[in-house]
Formats: sequence, structure tokens, C-alpha cells
Amino acid sequence: MPCLVHAFWDFPEVVHLLPDEGSRRRVLPRYLGSDARDAATFGTLHAAIDEGVVVGAAAWVPPQGYPVSKRRKLAEARHLLPVAPWGFSALREALKGQDANRRRHAGLPPHFWLRAIGVDPSGQGQGIGTLLLRSMLDRADDEGRGAFLFTATTNNVAWYQSFGFKVTSTYHPTPRWPQVWAMRREPDHQRMA
Repeated sequence: MPCLVHAFWDFPEVVHLLPDEGSRRRVLPRYLGSDARDAATFGTLHAAIDEGVVVGAAAWVPPQGYPVSKRRKLAEARHLLPVAPWGFSALREALKGQDANRRRHAGLPPHFWLRAIGVDPSGQGQGIGTLLLRSMLDRADDEGRGAFLFTATTNNVAWYQSFGFKVTSTYHPTPRWPQVWAMRREPDHQRMA
């Protein structure tokens, strides 16, 4: 999804893992596409479409989709194989970072996990991200489930806090990795069915 690629192009974690723009151009679409494909298998890929063009997307993993199974990890690896030569140098660091991130929400009560959300920069500030986020948070509230995410920018922290997320930890997944905020949101019990 080009909108996700544009939204994540200069995201701190992406630049850390793929500082070379040529590698980023090849790897990032496949990586984000893998997140989107995984969410789609659960029916938790949400898209905002304007005049036939996807301008924003959110890839969620529902409670039954975590931890990620070996089968799904293998599907992700197969999807990324064509860009392996351009992403190989980042692989070891990425796997260490993923492991550190997974430990941050392992053992939490069942929750919806936001793997990726992004709006094409040309559409940012118009409420598209709010709609994408709100649609799944409403479902989580209706089901009495929490939500969880990671972010690597202070602006995103403030935005997520406006939806009830709270920072549960701040850390560097590896010594060189940019700072990450793990955030959790409890369900809104007033909305629960």
C-alpha cells in the first residue's frame, strides 16, 4: 500500500533499519505489505479510500492472532524473500528489535495489537487516522478488550494518548535502536455491550 510506505518513509525505526533509500524503496513496501496481508487474514485490515485511492490504512492483529504463529512467520518470510538482498543487512537488528518489542506485550490480557497505521502525508491532518484508529477501538471496547501498540515518535505518543492509550514503557529495543514507547489502552467500559 503506497499510503503506508509514504507515511513510514522517514519514520525513525525505518530509517534506522534501512538508511539507504534504495534499499528502503525495495524493502519497505514488502514489509508493510506483509503486515497488511497478515491483518487481512483476520479481517482487521482497515483502509480509508478517497476517489478510489487508498489514502490510509491500519493493520491490526486481534487477540487470537498473537503470539504470531510459526506458520504466519513463515508466510511473512516468503513474502519478504524477493527483497532479501536489500534488507539482509538489517535482518539481524530487526529480529532483535522484534524480540524486544514482543516481550513488552507478552503476558498481557488478550488485546488488539496495532501493527501499523499510516496516512499518506497529503491526507494527514484531515481525520483519516482518527477514523482508522477509532473503528477498531470501538470494536475492542464492545468486546471488553484492550489495545496495544509501539511508536517511535513523541508526536505519535501524544496523539495516541488522546485516544486513551498510556505509556507502559519507554526503551531502546537494541543499543542503537531509536527510542520506542510501548502503549496500552484499557477498554472503555461505558461502551461495552
